[in-house]
Amino acid sequence: MHHVAPGFEGGSLGAVDPNRATPETPTHHTAPSVRDELLAYMTATATGKYGWQYREIRPLPLPPLLEHGVTADCSFGVKVLCHWAGVQNDPTGGNWDGNGNSTSIYNHLPHIPVAEGRVGDIVVFGPNGSAHAAMIMAADPTNPKLWSFGHQGAPNVYHLHDDPRPATVCKLSAP
Repeated sequence: MHHVAPGFEGGSLGAVDPNRATPETPTHHTAPSVRDELLAYMTATATGKYGWQYREIRPLPLPPLLEHGVTADCSFGVKVLCHWAGVQNDPTGGNWDGNGNSTSIYNHLPHIPVAEGRVGDIVVFGPNGSAHAAMIMAADPTNPKLWSFGHQGAPNVYHLHDDPRPATVCKLSAP
């Protein structure tokens, strides 16, 4: 039995159905938001296929967009994603230099309740953010999903409640 797609019953490939409305051509393209870009980069890098190398050293160079083999630690990984996504202000307060850490994120960005956290906001752990930094990948009022580059083999994804250390959510300056 031979099946023919609707609108092509007459056998003429490319025939236009005179009863079908012509779709409108989009007049403009809306660029994704910075937070949408951050989510895309978190999703892409969390697979571990980018070969990131964990190193706690400074200064570190900011790598080109989606470069394979990024060298970073937790806070610099967050900084790399922010740079790639076009965040205007360095979350460490360092003007996109090769320095900054989770404590400088804690000191530079305003603190908000977990329930107000959005994709791209940064969670720092320990007193004054001294232990670790991660980024909210999926908001949740009590237990957001986090993107983290806290060890070799990461980036990986886990939930806030999986980390027993005291946490502070820092609001990223991005729409």
